[in-house]
Amino acid sequence: MQILLQLQPDRPLCVPFNYQYQVQSAIYSKLSEIDCSDFWHDIGFGETRKFKAFTFGPLKGRYTVSNNKIFFDNKVSLELRSPVFSFCDDMQRTLELNPQIRLFDTSLTVANASVANLHINRSSVVFKTESPVLVYQNTEPGKTRYFTPDEEEFYIGICNNFERKFEAVFNTPAERIQIRPAGSFKKVVTRYKATWLTAYQGVFEVKASPKSLEFLYNSGMGAKNPQGFGFIRLL
Repeated sequence: MQILLQLQPDRPLCVPFNYQYQVQSAIYSKLSEIDCSDFWHDIGFGETRKFKAFTFGPLKGRYTVSNNKIFFDNKVSLELRSPVFSFCDDMQRTLELNPQIRLFDTSLTVANASVANLHINRSSVVFKTESPVLVYQNTEPGKTRYFTPDEEEFYIGICNNFERKFEAVFNTPAERIQIRPAGSFKKVVTRYKATWLTAYQGVFEVKASPKSLEFLYNSGMGAKNPQGFGFIRLL
């Protein structure tokens, strides 16, 4: 499911280029107001590798850039998604009780919160990334290898990640999806907290059952979806 928030800041909203951590923190803060943060932050789904079962897209609105910061001068939109109905239900409940979100030093009023549920009725689609896709492997303590769309491991990693998330939520084996590039790619180096991460924007063709495609759309592609990575749009 998807929940689209239209936010009205009480003054121009100023954010750095790498603002994913602050948006994620704002989401957890809202969920804590109805005592749901512990589940979505600490528990999640799965036995060993916990899946938090939500993702979010980039902030959108009219903006200017100055001194390496983004200034939104009016309304800002933010889309949240989850393959689990209860996440969107929890977000709606907390926003109804308190339609305010704090981001950096700015208070934003939720002017509107609309819920949708995209249905896919075909077995082959093209997704375009709205936030970069991250595929990596920890090779040894303190060392990480980031895979590129030119490497087969990039697509294997996306498929393996999808299967783990699907099985964690539904407690049933996932099908093996097929994914291939469908356009050019752009490397994006992003700082999340104190770590620099290498991810990629691009276009992908994915073949799978409609249920699997909807799950991928709502959960995100690749790793670290609750940190705002792998948010995709259906073309």
